[in-house]
Amino acid sequence: MQVAHRIYKVIVAAAFAIGTQAVSAQNCQFEKNAIDAITETQVKVTQPVTVAKLNNNPLYFKAQSIGSKYRFLKMRYYKYNNFSIDESREISLRLTNNEEIVIYPRHAAGDTIRSTVESSSAMLIYPINAEQYEKLKRYPVKTFKYFVTTGFIEVPIKENKQTKIMGILNCID
Repeated sequence: MQVAHRIYKVIVAAAFAIGTQAVSAQNCQFEKNAIDAITETQVKVTQPVTVAKLNNNPLYFKAQSIGSKYRFLKMRYYKYNNFSIDESREISLRLTNNEEIVIYPRHAAGDTIRSTVESSSAMLIYPINAEQYEKLKRYPVKTFKYFVTTGFIEVPIKENKQTKIMGILNCID
């Protein structure tokens, strides 16, 4: 009887582990998940996720990887009512372990997609190094800090949204 009970526990644990992996795999939605025809490098770009609200509009992030070497966070926000983040400045993400991850936008010509006068939104690209990537995958983000002309503004991220960045970064492994 005890042997049968142990086998049952092992089967239930294995089914739970497989089910958990299947659910997390199903949560990965991609804009692009392909191999580049010229470089033969895997390129992944996740669908955007809403992390917070800025100026009463959603703040989106998506993750991108080019092979296993390059990883990026892409941020999109809306510029209604003359609201604008300083697109040349860093942003920071405070993790639930109170560590702050500071990331800087790409500055080379053509690297940062900047908004125009006619555009109502902006998308900025932030390269992340291996250490930042591992920390952002491991800990939820509890605040987002950005720079405007008057200084830094820190926005709390609701608890139900704190694992969104973790989720999209885990999709680009």
